[in-house]
Amino acid sequence: MDFDESRRLDFNYLEKHRDLFPLMKNAGKAVYESIKDFYGGGKNVLFVCGKGNNGGDGLIAASLLSYENRVRILLFTGPEGQIGELPSMAIREMKNASIIKNPSKDAVKNELGWAEVIVDALLGTGIKGNMREPYLSVIQEINRTGKPVISVDIPSGLGSDVAIKPKITVTFTDIKEGMDESNSGEIVLKNIGIDRSLIENAGRGDMVFFPKYDPSTHKGMNGRLLIIGGWEHHGAGIMCAQASLRGLPDLVEVLVPERKYDVFASRLTDQMVSVYDEDIMKKLASKSTAILAGPGMGKSYEAVRAMEIIQKSGKYAVLDADAIRITGEAIIPVMENAIYTPHSEEFRVLSGYEADRENAERFARENRCVILLKGRTDIITDGKRTIMSSGGTPRMATGGTGDVLAGLAAGLLARGMKPFRAAVLASMINKKAAESLEKFSGYWWNTSDLIENLGPTMKEYYDYVNPRG
Repeated sequence: MDFDESRRLDFNYLEKHRDLFPLMKNAGKAVYESIKDFYGGGKNVLFVCGKGNNGGDGLIAASLLSYENRVRILLFTGPEGQIGELPSMAIREMKNASIIKNPSKDAVKNELGWAEVIVDALLGTGIKGNMREPYLSVIQEINRTGKPVISVDIPSGLGSDVAIKPKITVTFTDIKEGMDESNSGEIVLKNIGIDRSLIENAGRGDMVFFPKYDPSTHKGMNGRLLIIGGWEHHGAGIMCAQASLRGLPDLVEVLVPERKYDVFASRLTDQMVSVYDEDIMKKLASKSTAILAGPGMGKSYEAVRAMEIIQKSGKYAVLDADAIRITGEAIIPVMENAIYTPHSEEFRVLSGYEADRENAERFARENRCVILLKGRTDIITDGKRTIMSSGGTPRMATGGTGDVLAGLAAGLLARGMKPFRAAVLASMINKKAAESLEKFSGYWWNTSDLIENLGPTMKEYYDYVNPRG
């Protein structure tokens, strides 16, 4: 489990239970029980805590442990004494432990000298690069003591240039990415209340995988998408091109036959529209971050040739509708790392299997691709992981919602998301955008309304996982 997956689960838990503090209390209790199991009571136990949720887990454990041990806490806060909301709640519940805030280097050395057991709750996951002060000196001092250290969830600094070297790490839900016995000591895995439904179902937390903007980027650095669609049925190509922009790629280019150029150029004002030929497509494919093919494309000789170019490009791709049928008829091999977005009949054409979870997982695993099997509940799998995306409304049976889904997935893929995560987020946002439309408009909305509502829905979820203040 990586840092973003941990955040995803926290936000999905929050969405379901409306409060993360019970989860922190469970984590603190798990740490307390592990310390008690390994070292018993009557010890000098020093907790080294940071300002975030990892520190809060440590504070809860310290409070529980203080009834049977002599406990002291070193608490490192923000520049003006700030700590997170949940650690603040943990402090309000404390009774018997002594807290020293932002201790000097000498105080750190003195307290480490007093300690028989050290608990590392300084930093959580997601640390990369060079460690900064005061954490650098504290980690180095802890390592120099040679005393037993228990890390909370992950050794502080793991993934950076300097990290705690614990004897034991008490981690939660799943072992975190990069952890092993060489850097984490004995790993104790604890269940703190994250049930399987939060892991296996899409939720607001899936928005954590959407890449944030880097202010230093320039045009093109946030992704270029090439679309091949609408050659026979232009509406499908137009809808997926419009929806793709809600994934926020910098540039969307659409290649169409000359006979379709005027209708696309008149309808698409924020995308670049060009007349298709093989040389142009090869050039644009080489520059693209991702490619979308299939909606309304048809199965002409030119469409098959375009699919061959996509296959040879090695780029990430979203393949829908006619692109799936061309692949299923064994004209083009299944592409690794591509997202296929079939409904049940298209899945049978693509794979030869009945459309269900087991077969979707089997096909994805055998072909190293991502399957987004559309239905009342979408099944998204890469053969190793599977997430179910439920919801939506009966009105989503109207024509075009699948084109919107393919376009959004392609936009997210071009923006820099990995195929599995792009597929999950696109499915969830498509369904939630439809649900909010039905809330205000009942059944009286169409596909154009759905496209317009993707942006507000994305913003709502983005703000949820990136709260201000």
